[in-house]
Amino acid sequence: MSVGKAIVGIALCSAALGVSAQVSSGLEIGAPTQSIPVMDVTGPYKGRLICYVCEFQDDPNVLAFFRSTGDETAQLIRDLNELYLANKDDNFEAVATIIAGAEAKDWLAELGESENIEIPLVYLRRGPQDVAVRLYQLNPEVENTFLVTRNRFVTANVSGIGPGEFGLVADAAAQMLAQQQDE
Repeated sequence: MSVGKAIVGIALCSAALGVSAQVSSGLEIGAPTQSIPVMDVTGPYKGRLICYVCEFQDDPNVLAFFRSTGDETAQLIRDLNELYLANKDDNFEAVATIIAGAEAKDWLAELGESENIEIPLVYLRRGPQDVAVRLYQLNPEVENTFLVTRNRFVTANVSGIGPGEFGLVADAAAQMLAQQQDE
């Protein structure tokens, strides 16, 4: 199956799930993911700049961007970590990125330790002025953006959700993983 057909198929499945084709933040379905450096707070590259997009390469993954810290962000990160734990045997990866910048470092470290979060918790080094905000078309008015990606292409975009809506991300990831197994 060609990459183009796979992307169209995933886009149609995402639409059936209720994942909006109208993206309010982040890259559109089918867009390539650019390399972006982030500051790692809790992952294997703790204290260093790393590009997790590069690290994950072709592995199925979720790149999650959060405008700021807080209780809702913490719950969504816990949900993302649970999704990762349930699927890591399928080479599934995930990373949670705080857009606000270095001011989030202590919060991320505390969350990672207190909740035993296994996914990398990172922040954009230059905060909202970081090039990643422009490259990934992150809307500063939207609290969160989840890009479900594989082979460095976006297969689903779920943005602006609350903790009770994380199932949209989980469903999009499940469809991507199922399609990968069918290939």
